[in-house]
Amino acid sequence: MKNFFLMIYRALYRRLIKYRLVRTKVFIINNKNVVFHNIGDNSLLENIVINGFGSHENEVVELIKNYSWDMKFFYDIGSNVGYYPVIVNSYHKNVSVIAVEPFPSSAEYINTIKNNNKLSFKLIEKAIDSSSGATKNLFFPVSKNSSKLPGSATLINSFKGSGGVFNNLPFDTIKVKTITLDDLMKGSDDSALVKLDCEGNEFNILRSSSVLERNNVSFIIEIMINDLDKNEVFDLMIEHGYNGYLITNAGLIKESRPLTLPKPDRNDRTLWRNHFFTKKAASEVQDFSIKNYGHWI
Repeated sequence: MKNFFLMIYRALYRRLIKYRLVRTKVFIINNKNVVFHNIGDNSLLENIVINGFGSHENEVVELIKNYSWDMKFFYDIGSNVGYYPVIVNSYHKNVSVIAVEPFPSSAEYINTIKNNNKLSFKLIEKAIDSSSGATKNLFFPVSKNSSKLPGSATLINSFKGSGGVFNNLPFDTIKVKTITLDDLMKGSDDSALVKLDCEGNEFNILRSSSVLERNNVSFIIEIMINDLDKNEVFDLMIEHGYNGYLITNAGLIKESRPLTLPKPDRNDRTLWRNHFFTKKAASEVQDFSIKNYGHWI
């Protein structure tokens, strides 16, 4: 009965959001009020309003929220609406946060979130790529069901004509400036955690970067089960001395290849897809997993 009423509640809430009867939401994050606005403009926003702030990629949220290793910088590359910068600002007061988001309306949203809530982080309105200073097409979906603030803008066309899982979606493009990972992190050799979600462009970004040579930079990288370059991304990280761990809500799983786990009700996405790549000792990662997830797999 409880599940039935919860289902009715969520369906009603979605209606209220769809018809703009609910437009803002205040979350209490680590004892601080954070206000999100225009929640009907983005599927991530809608999800966290209906299911709770930590519901989106909750296993990744737990890793970042409880990150106990030294971290002077956090880079959120492909920041969407600034979800992760809010989390890091709320739980890691002495970490410098850099959000990277090239899509103009999403970048504007992040700036508004930052200013309205008096958060402290830097926004870079460029696309991360293999070269700096170029002007490239950024592809984004424009179907009637697409979010006003798209979560899948990319330098690589994964929409109509690509032959991929989103081949049925029409798209548009805008011109954006590019910057490399090395130039983004230039001027600091301090420890860092980099979250990289660039919708299929990860290999191009990483293979030209000297950041992989450093021992004090760890990565969270989204690897989808249907990504054409998933093996190249994973192997590249291993070649540079990283260990790869699939992030799940039951624990971190050490992997020898990119094995993401499918979502039960859909065949084109994955429930667990984010990998933690680090050069930290396996024993440290094991202790972290047991402490924060309850298991080591």
